[in-house]
Amino acid sequence: MTDLSQRIEAYLQGRGEITEGRVLSGNGYFLDGRLVATLMDGDLCLRVGTDGWDGLISIAGIRPLLFADRPVPGWVIVEGTSIDADDALALWIESALAGWNEAAK
Repeated sequence: MTDLSQRIEAYLQGRGEITEGRVLSGNGYFLDGRLVATLMDGDLCLRVGTDGWDGLISIAGIRPLLFADRPVPGWVIVEGTSIDADDALALWIESALAGWNEAAK
């Protein structure tokens, strides 16, 4: 288990059942059966929703998830160096959890 894996699990601790499984080309972390984040080669893949997505992908260290060389709206890749600090990781995990609410609309 990587340091980032441990930090994700520690942040989610106490919020529900945490499980891990293969998603895309990395390890996915689920909370109560819903995908929160996927680790892909040291980076973090998250569904953050489409509200404000254009602004997020313009931030240094953030890029859209690509599928067949096309951006997937609402999904971002956060470079591992952008989440070295626990508060930065928390911000992105909370963004993913907020993305759940948008998907439920």
